[in-house]
Amino acid sequence: MSKAGTSDPAMSDAAYEAVLAKLFGARRAGINFGLERMAASLDTLALSHTPRAIVQVGGTNGKGSTSTYLEQILLQAGHTVGVFSSPHLLSICERFRINGQSISRERFIAAFEAVQRSAGELTFFESITAIAAWLFNDAKVDIAIYEVGLGGRLDSTTAIASTLSVVTGIGIDHCEFLGESLEEIAMEKAGIFRPGVAAILGRSAPESIRALLAKQAERPLWVGDEHLAALPANLAMPGAHQHENAACALLAAQTLRDEQGIAMEAHHIVDGIRTARLPGRMQKVQPGLWIDGAHNVQAAEALASLLEGQDKVNLVVGLSNTKDIEGFLGPLRPYVAQLIATAGRGDRAHSAADVGEAAKALGFDNVHIVSDSARAVEFA
Repeated sequence: MSKAGTSDPAMSDAAYEAVLAKLFGARRAGINFGLERMAASLDTLALSHTPRAIVQVGGTNGKGSTSTYLEQILLQAGHTVGVFSSPHLLSICERFRINGQSISRERFIAAFEAVQRSAGELTFFESITAIAAWLFNDAKVDIAIYEVGLGGRLDSTTAIASTLSVVTGIGIDHCEFLGESLEEIAMEKAGIFRPGVAAILGRSAPESIRALLAKQAERPLWVGDEHLAALPANLAMPGAHQHENAACALLAAQTLRDEQGIAMEAHHIVDGIRTARLPGRMQKVQPGLWIDGAHNVQAAEALASLLEGQDKVNLVVGLSNTKDIEGFLGPLRPYVAQLIATAGRGDRAHSAADVGEAAKALGFDNVHIVSDSARAVEFA
C-alpha cells in the first residue's frame, strides 16, 4: 500500500496504459475528417485562457523542426511556450511540450480525463488536439504552437483560431487523402490560412506552388534569401533543408514580434535557432549509427543530399504501409552499400519483404531482409 499523499506507480502505469488503449482504439477506427466534433469539444471544455499568440504550422515536411526552432526562439526570450507535435518516438507524452519539456504521464492522464468528460466521440487526433488545448490552457502559455497532423483544411488543429499560419513547403505524401498532384495538396494545406492573418510561405516547394499558396492567403509573407542569410552559420541539426526550416521560424518570430507585440531581441532569434535540436533528425546515437525520420520522396531527397560525398552507408529502412516505397528509396540508391529491409512493430507497417523486393527491383545491391527492427540494426 502506498503512503498517504504519494502516488502508487503501479496504479499510475495501469491508468496510463488504459488511456493509451482507449486512444489507440479510436485510431484503429480510422480517420474521419471534419471540424464540427473538434469545435464542439473546445466549446464544451470552456477554456478560460487565451494565449497571446497561436501559431499553426503545416506543410509536407519540416513541421516539427520549424516548430522546434520557433519554440527555442521564444524560450530564449523568456516566454512560456506550449508545442503540440506529432508523431512521437517513444512516448505519446512527447507530443505535448511545455517550455521545452514533455509532459508527465500524470498530466497526460488528467488532460485525457478532462477531455473525455466534456467531449463526444472523437477520433484519435481530435482527442490529442483537445488534450493539447487543455494542457496549454492549464499552463497558461504565452504562445501555443500547433503542428498540423494531416493536410490542413479539415485537420483538427484548424478548429483552433490561430494568429499566425506557417506552411513549410509542399511535397507528395498522403495522396490517398490530399490528392495526387502538388496543386491539390497545396490547396488542402492552404486551408489553414485565416482571414486577415499573416501566412508564412516556406521555400521547400516549387515557385509555382508557392505562388498558388500566396493566392489563397490574404497576407502572404515569403521566406526569402534574406532570411537564410540571417541564420547563424552552424545549426545543431544538419542539412540544407534545416536551414530552410530555420528560415521559416525566423520569419515567423519576426512577425510575432513586429505584428503581435511578442517581445524578443535579435540575439534570442539567433541563439534559439543555433541551439534547437529535435530527436530523429539525422541524430547521431552512437559512433557510426545515425537515425532519421525521413518517410517520403521530399524527405528522402533531403537525406540523400546529406549523404552525398560521404562513404556509402548501410541503410536500415522500414516504412508504414501508406508510404511509396519506390519513391522513397529511389533518391537514396547511389549512397547505399547495403540495404537492410525491416518492419516496424505497429499494425500499419509495410512488411520487410515488401521493402526488400522493391529495393531489388530498383537495382539496389546487397539487399537483406531482417523483419525484426532491432535485429536489423544489429545486422547493419
